Amino acid sequence: MEHLVEISRIIDGALKGDRAKVLAYVEQLARKLREAGDEKAADRLTQTATQTKTSEVAPNIASAVATRLPVDTESRFSLADEEWIDRATAHIVLDSGVQQRVDEFLRFVRAADQLMANRVGISPSMLIYGEPGVGKTELARHIAAQLGLPLITARSDALISSFLGSTAKNIRVLFEHVKSRPCVLFLDELDSVAKLRDDHHELGELKRVVVSLLQNIDALNNETVLLGATNHSHLLDPAVWRRFSYKLELLPPDPEARAKMFGMFLGSFVGDPAALAEYVEISSGATGADLRYVCETAIREAVLADRAIVTDTDVLRALVHLRLGVKADMSRDDAPLVKAVRDISPSVFTLKRLAALFGSSEPTLSRRLNSEDSHGQQRAKAPNQGRPHARRRSPGK
Repeated sequence: MEHLVEISRIIDGALKGDRAKVLAYVEQLARKLREAGDEKAADRLTQTATQTKTSEVAPNIASAVATRLPVDTESRFSLADEEWIDRATAHIVLDSGVQQRVDEFLRFVRAADQLMANRVGISPSMLIYGEPGVGKTELARHIAAQLGLPLITARSDALISSFLGSTAKNIRVLFEHVKSRPCVLFLDELDSVAKLRDDHHELGELKRVVVSLLQNIDALNNETVLLGATNHSHLLDPAVWRRFSYKLELLPPDPEARAKMFGMFLGSFVGDPAALAEYVEISSGATGADLRYVCETAIREAVLADRAIVTDTDVLRALVHLRLGVKADMSRDDAPLVKAVRDISPSVFTLKRLAALFGSSEPTLSRRLNSEDSHGQQRAKAPNQGRPHARRRSPGK
């Protein structure tokens, strides 16, 4: 049966007298009907839901309550941020294997009507883990956009309170809110509230927070999409791991994904398309966030120079800074730095490229490199210099 999820939640809210929940799921159902081209049914449904005998403003108040984000009672800070992401703007590049796993998860969530009609329980939850910058937050935004649901991102700074018992209460209030409306709940920095309970350095209060989190996850209805993300998966309590039906590790992008990212981040500023292969070659190990930074830096240089495209020098300079860090001051062309840049990839950083990067002449840089190579060979021989030779014994002794 189509739209079984929304219908079941509307009935549940009506039986419990939860008007805010009814209105939230009626709005979701009306949106799906409009997307399917049934404008009349959507309008009729909305009109029926908003009619009331008590007050003209009651529906508006109830609707506001349904979407108002909860706050911490002491600080009055919002416990979460809400964002609607346009599907057309939620671009993400994933390795092929990861993309297949994400597509499988989305297909699973979209088939909720069919699964429920066949009495198959669903648990739409995914734990995303990996080093900083690999795209965990972007993936959460992508999933919410693909499902056409708002992304409710928990704010760890507001959830965690210095008052005894308040953190657990904040978690419960947030989970009660997301159960009342169709949405994607994103628990970013999950390790901040889900650490191992056998960690002797943690206080008893923080261990009780983990218990509260587990209980609230278990109490979620099957239609709430739950996403968690962490940079420190080894810190998570094993019981938290078991609460997520999908586990997805994000790694730095492979060469194919990096090529797509360079094309996407540079956009209309792409200069020589053939240079993309060189960018990919010297960006091994970089995260998606690193590549975005490189491309934005190159575009900034092009804009300030009043150019419509970036040059390979713009991009390569940013990549060198990414690889070598603060020591990559190319305003000076001292021999060790020139050699360090060349050694990143001799096939890419030719004398011509180095001259463009350092603003120097090819003969000058050639002398710098020859000098550094000679010094390197001398340093390699240095351990043997000054060492006394072993005295050769005569055959008769």
